[in-house]
Amino acid sequence: MATAEEIIATVDRILVDQFELGADQVAPSARLREDLDLDSLDAADMMIAIEKRFGVRLDDNVARSFTTVEDIHHYVRKLVLEKEAAEA
Repeated sequence: MATAEEIIATVDRILVDQFELGADQVAPSARLREDLDLDSLDAADMMIAIEKRFGVRLDDNVARSFTTVEDIHHYVRKLVLEKEAAEA
């Protein structure tokens, strides 16, 4: 069972690796567009990487509403916990 900290660290690592960001840039309050300069194509790439890593399916409408890194953390954590509960 993945802990919240492990999920957050993995999401952060995906952002750092996928978009060549500094680890210090990927703070929970970092805004995806304004602070990290991620556009809609980047968002699609990010969703694919997260889905592959965690084996979950992100809802496109929810993903489009993300504004901060913390939004991603919360949503992915929720999906992973739901997946693990269903598999238990």
